[in-house]
Amino acid sequence: MSHKADNRPIGVFDSGLGGLTVVAAINRALPDEDILYLGDTARVPYGDKSVDSIRRFAGQDAEFLLGRGVKMIVAACNTVSAVAMDTLRSRYPEAHILGVLDAGIRAVLAGSPRRIAITGTRATINSDAYRRGIHAKDPSIIVESIACPLLVPMAEEGITDSTITRSVLNIYLHNVKQNPPDALLLGCTHYPLFKSAISAYLEGRVAIIDSASACAEYVTEYLRRNHLCAAEGKGSKCGFFVTDMHSELPVHAARFLGRSPERIEKIALSGE
Repeated sequence: MSHKADNRPIGVFDSGLGGLTVVAAINRALPDEDILYLGDTARVPYGDKSVDSIRRFAGQDAEFLLGRGVKMIVAACNTVSAVAMDTLRSRYPEAHILGVLDAGIRAVLAGSPRRIAITGTRATINSDAYRRGIHAKDPSIIVESIACPLLVPMAEEGITDSTITRSVLNIYLHNVKQNPPDALLLGCTHYPLFKSAISAYLEGRVAIIDSASACAEYVTEYLRRNHLCAAEGKGSKCGFFVTDMHSELPVHAARFLGRSPERIEKIALSGE
C-alpha cells in the first residue's frame, strides 16, 4: 500500500552548533528531507545548566520548531535527551519527538558489547541516562561513564586535532586506552569532530560509535515506519536559526555541517 509523501521539514535542535553533525548525517541518509535547525547559541552549553533550566530551554526550542510546521523533532542534544524527553513528550503528546540518546543506546546494543565506555557532558553523565537505558535492555553490559567537559568548547573553537587535543584526550581517556572496552560511544553531538583523533589515540583498538550517525539511522527508520517520508527525488532544503550571532559563527557552523550554511537567521525564543 502506497502512502502520501509528507514534505514538511524535520526539526532539529541543540544548545549550540554540535547538532549540525546530526543534520549532516540526516542529509546523507535522507537526501530528500528538508530540515530546520535551531541552535540555542545564546545559552550554550546546556551541559552545565540545572535540570529545570534545561527542561525550560528544551520546551522553548520545541515550541519554536513546532510553530514552523515541522513533522517531527529531533533533540540533537544528549543533555536534553538525558533529562528532558519525558517533559517534552508530555507537553506535546501529538508530536513525533526523538532523542539522540535513544539512538545511541540502540547503536550500542546492536553491537552486543560486553564492556562499553560512554563519553558526554557533565549533565549527560551525571544523569546516568545512558547506563540506565543500556541496563534496561541488557544489565550484563559493563558501562563506564566519562565526563569530558572541555571537548565542547574545543570543538566550537576548531581544536579537534592538535597537541592540545591529544593532551586533553589523554586526561579523559587514559584508562580507556590502558584497558580498552569493546566500544566507545561519543555521547555528545560535538564529539564526532574528535572521532579521528580519538581513534588514533586509542590506536584503532576500540570501536567508536558516532551518536550523530546513529541518530540519522534512527530517524530514517522512524520516518519509514510512521509513513512520514518526503517525496523521492525532490531534493533537500535546510533552514538555520540561532539565538545569538557573532562574526565567527558561520565558520564554526561549517565545521560541524561539513559545508557553509546557506543563510543563518537570528531569532528570539518565546519565554526568554
